[in-house]
Amino acid sequence: MSLDERMKIFKDKEEQWKNKGKGAANDSVQFTVAGRMAKKGDVPNPNSLLEESPPVSLKRSAATPVKPHEEISSRSSLKVEGDKRLDKLESFLDKLHNKGGSTSKPSTIEVTTEMEKEVMTLDDEETFGNFYKTVSPSTLQESAVIMTEDDLSQIQSHTPTLTSTVAEHKRAVRPARRNQGSRNPLRALAARNDIRQVYTEQRLNVASVESKRIQAEKVAKHSRSNLADVALAGLASKENFRKVSLRSVKSTEVMTNNSSLPFNKLMLIRIKGRRHVQVRLVEPTARSLNSGDCFLLITPKNCFMWSGEFANVIEKAKASEMASFVQTKRDLGCKAPQVTVLEEGINTDSRWATEFWSLLGGKAQYRGAGEPDEDEVYESGVLDSNGVYRLQGDKLVPHEEAWASIPSVSLLDSKEVLVFDFGSEVYVWHGKDVPLGDRKVAVKLGKQLYSSSYDYSSCRVNPLDASCTNTDVPQKGEGRPSWTLFGRLSEHNETSLFKEKFLDWAERKKEESAQAEEVKVERLSFDLDLQPCDTKALLDGEPGPVKTVLEGVDIQRGYGTVRADDGRQAQLTTVSVEAWHIREHCEEELPQESVGQLHEGDAYIVRWTYSITTLVGRRQKPGELSSSTPGRERTACFFWQGRHSSISEKGTSALMTVELGSHRGSQVLVSEGKEPPCFLQLFQGGLIVHKGSREDGASQTAGWRLFCVRGEVEAEASLVEVDCQRSSLRSRASLVLLNAQKSLVYLWHGCKAHASARQVAKRAADRIQERRPSELGLRSSSSVTVEVVEEGSEPAELTEALGSRDNKAYDCMLQDPGKYNYTPRLFHLSASSGLFEAQEKLYPARVPEGIMAMPFLQENLYSAQQPALFMLDNRMEVYLWQGWQPEDTECTGSAKIRWNNERKCAMETVLQYCREKNPRRPPLAYLVLAGCEPLTFTNIFPHWEKDSRLTSKAESSKNKVALVKEALSKLSRQQYSVEELTRKPLPEGVDPLRLEDYLSDQDFRNLLQMSRVEFNALPTWKQKNLKKSKGLF
Repeated sequence: MSLDERMKIFKDKEEQWKNKGKGAANDSVQFTVAGRMAKKGDVPNPNSLLEESPPVSLKRSAATPVKPHEEISSRSSLKVEGDKRLDKLESFLDKLHNKGGSTSKPSTIEVTTEMEKEVMTLDDEETFGNFYKTVSPSTLQESAVIMTEDDLSQIQSHTPTLTSTVAEHKRAVRPARRNQGSRNPLRALAARNDIRQVYTEQRLNVASVESKRIQAEKVAKHSRSNLADVALAGLASKENFRKVSLRSVKSTEVMTNNSSLPFNKLMLIRIKGRRHVQVRLVEPTARSLNSGDCFLLITPKNCFMWSGEFANVIEKAKASEMASFVQTKRDLGCKAPQVTVLEEGINTDSRWATEFWSLLGGKAQYRGAGEPDEDEVYESGVLDSNGVYRLQGDKLVPHEEAWASIPSVSLLDSKEVLVFDFGSEVYVWHGKDVPLGDRKVAVKLGKQLYSSSYDYSSCRVNPLDASCTNTDVPQKGEGRPSWTLFGRLSEHNETSLFKEKFLDWAERKKEESAQAEEVKVERLSFDLDLQPCDTKALLDGEPGPVKTVLEGVDIQRGYGTVRADDGRQAQLTTVSVEAWHIREHCEEELPQESVGQLHEGDAYIVRWTYSITTLVGRRQKPGELSSSTPGRERTACFFWQGRHSSISEKGTSALMTVELGSHRGSQVLVSEGKEPPCFLQLFQGGLIVHKGSREDGASQTAGWRLFCVRGEVEAEASLVEVDCQRSSLRSRASLVLLNAQKSLVYLWHGCKAHASARQVAKRAADRIQERRPSELGLRSSSSVTVEVVEEGSEPAELTEALGSRDNKAYDCMLQDPGKYNYTPRLFHLSASSGLFEAQEKLYPARVPEGIMAMPFLQENLYSAQQPALFMLDNRMEVYLWQGWQPEDTECTGSAKIRWNNERKCAMETVLQYCREKNPRRPPLAYLVLAGCEPLTFTNIFPHWEKDSRLTSKAESSKNKVALVKEALSKLSRQQYSVEELTRKPLPEGVDPLRLEDYLSDQDFRNLLQMSRVEFNALPTWKQKNLKKSKGLF
């Protein structure tokens, strides 16, 4: 065969596979919404669609809503109701200003009183006579001069003669002037009629203004904050609260004065699109739904998310994100406790589905899914109907740049008012710096726009009827439907429905958060002034359910119904479980009968293969769920490490886990005692943790062996081997005593063991009887007998196996009448972050609202960084466990001060916790030192091992167990004698850097020969030298 023939055969083969099966030509189409629709027969083959349908144009259409020929201005003929909230705000400010004006009224000079007064008239003759002195006639006669003709002869001849020529010459030199006739001013004044004999006297408030000004300056000088006059007036006003009527808060309905709320009581929101998903308000009826989109139904009490069968992944993600935001942030007036997820065709007869359809007016027919390219066509078409206006003066002017396009956050300005018309939604948005008058004008014009006619005849999509299912809503008409929305929004108070209309709102949020991070001031590394924790918050805190996420799916407890990747319900099924024993440099696969037999001195790898199958509802029988085609198999590798396993074994198990999980499975580290429920359920109650290692297991099978039962669910039961002695018994637990040679199992129940704990223990004993593992020394052919024994009724054989009859070896509760139906709580108290905080330790396999008698292990305390502080709440009493100071760490003076401050704050927290827990009869609080824990404390844990090193240290202390109240009083002591402060070691809680502060005033003067004031005035170096000389350093 030639090369050309071979090439021809290869090309034929390439063409043949394209024609096999539906949608085989393009896998990218086969698994899309179009491919799913093609398989159901709703649309033609997706391959034919790709070939025949023309490409969708992504360019914006020229068809846009008709712009108004003139700017929108206020019309008196159209009666539009204003915003009640803005009106009330304006009236309130007016009243406040008037009230403020009453107190600040003297700040302006005004006329206070006016009085009319008459002008006093005077007699002219009397006034003239008083002014000029009178002359008698005799005086005039005496002073008179008599002239005769002889007197004229005395004139000299050379005296110049006054002729008329000289007189005329002098008159010619003088300037010409107008000579008026003589006038009597008194006569002229008497002849005037405009002169009043009465005048008005006005008195001003200058004195009061000045006194008020001086008083205001004094108030401003001593005030800590600069308050406005209006604010001061409001504070100084007196109100009659008897006239105030309080409204009821029982109703969940939003009570507000804002008549332009940006949401309705019933809203149906459509989420549709692929690139920028469009979130639009539609008519809240069943006919608005369709199988190709997602919808949110929001009421004050409910938040429903309804997903169509053929909705794409982007729409589902956007709907889930928005529903979660609305519910958590209580947006759009919604106070729903949770988001109710509904899927088309699944659980259609549930209570939530019934309520969903009733809110929409009853179940009715609705459209199916549209063409595969309908989302992109809708996106580009609905954007053409967007209209944006800006307020200029008292008119709304179309925004040329933002018209008929997707809006951007850059349009929003703090000093501007914008009106957004999205068809079914009209919003008036104003910045924070816009005056109140402009806001009122904008709301009035916005309502005028909302109430006036609309025209979408030139648009490809009618935003009031995008589904084309309502014939009552034409493309051009007068007034919008009643379900549409008109709302007023202010800056930084926008709703999610408004934010989703913008292209880059999420980016703006990221920028603001980044700026907030930069402005954030770093907190000090450590603050010595520690404050106790909020104990009320500790008591009210409730642990959430267990979550384990593998490959993006929360598998919860590892079985049953879970939520798949796309949010739908799915069934989780275990396919297989395999285990390997890790040695120092190799691994050994365990047989199936040994899977679940672990040793605390070894490391193991457990590979779990499981599948998640999506549940599908049958439309013929609503409410029923059936499994679709099996989901793909997934793998999770757990590398379990015993608490006494070596470092090399731990490292080998980690490397081995990577090899086994090379096919992209999950790797999970599991430490002994902290197993998650998904790991425990793999063995269905057959998990047993043995002492020692697997190599020396044969030598431990002889004689009696004791196991403590752990777990809260029967499928998650596990056995942990403990010392076979009476001190290992617990009155609130169940234990298993095994003798392999006799094939005998005693199932021992404590007198206070809960019913659920007894069932779990029975399941563990039954699994031993069924499997008979060789690690326990049992043979597959042997018959195991299980006998149930109650505390206090033990047979002689069991008593002899435990080695003692003394019930004081453990905290026996046979004589205790109390009911132990509670779960202990453990809190880690620490100030490592700079603030004193309490972090609750939770049991990994906890059950919500379940009773767990011993949820914690000794490792929870001893594995923490020491010295540590833990608060253990055991209902009847509260313990404060105090750790030890490691030998390899140097304890400096500052470290001691810090540690004493933490201890003091922890004691205050414990006492406050007890008072908050039971104000009338607070439980007693005990201080317990590490290594000297009493039986009442150690028996709260399933098993306890004493550390000889810590025990020897703790035995040296005088008080092993003390009341927290007494320990706090010693730690808080403020005064000591000179002998106590100069003796080593120093008393507990004393700061070695300021020993002089603990002296009394008399001892201070006697020792340092000066007063405290004189000592504090000295330089620091002199103070240190003086204290050294007196032994206070």
